[in-house]
Amino acid sequence: MQRIKISVLFIFISSFLIGQGTRTGLEQGKATAAVLDFEGSGITTQEAQVLTQRLGSELVQTKALIMVERNQMSEIMDEQGFQQSGCTTAECAAEIGALLGVQKMITGSFGKLGNTYTIEARMFAVESGQTEKTVSKTYKGEVDGLLPQIQIVAWELVGLEPPADLLAAAGQETPEEVSEKSKKKGGSKWFRNTLILLVLAGGGYAAMQAGGDADLPEPPDPPTNGMFMAGGGE
Repeated sequence: MQRIKISVLFIFISSFLIGQGTRTGLEQGKATAAVLDFEGSGITTQEAQVLTQRLGSELVQTKALIMVERNQMSEIMDEQGFQQSGCTTAECAAEIGALLGVQKMITGSFGKLGNTYTIEARMFAVESGQTEKTVSKTYKGEVDGLLPQIQIVAWELVGLEPPADLLAAAGQETPEEVSEKSKKKGGSKWFRNTLILLVLAGGGYAAMQAGGDADLPEPPDPPTNGMFMAGGGE
């Protein structure tokens, strides 16, 4: 009986704290959210959990959401008899989200085939069950290089541009770099096209000159002196 009272008290306190976080989030224009352990295909359950934790940590760094701490979420779920590993549907995730008192839930999966990894992440509203954002990534290489990709997914999931150093770590260009490269490419293309036009114009002019000289008729022979004299005598 005492254990039941303690459990009920624990859930009440946890719900109160999360509720406080929700109000704070609303005051700051932020929503509360929680991340369920992603499914793993081609990787172990432990690896999937570690990668999920990395995603959750980066979501905190974005400061776009009020994230429920993983330990707090696990304790509440254990008290209610929920198992994250068996929660693979949107309905189950929404039920857990309602239990936690959050507005958003984030679920997804990690996959591996050979040395190619895939990341599928989605965020949906707990109340409506509608998916609000989906991010997919494919990465080929060592597992260490997968971590920056996961961090980028976190930023894109909340609709923010990833930091430049993070993009550099993942071997990607920033939008500014892409824009600058596009400008340079456009300038080089314009110069090349202009040069081609000038060359063609110059070649056309030379051809016209050469053709004009070739088509001119030969001038007539001048009259002889005798003919000139005879005409003059008349």
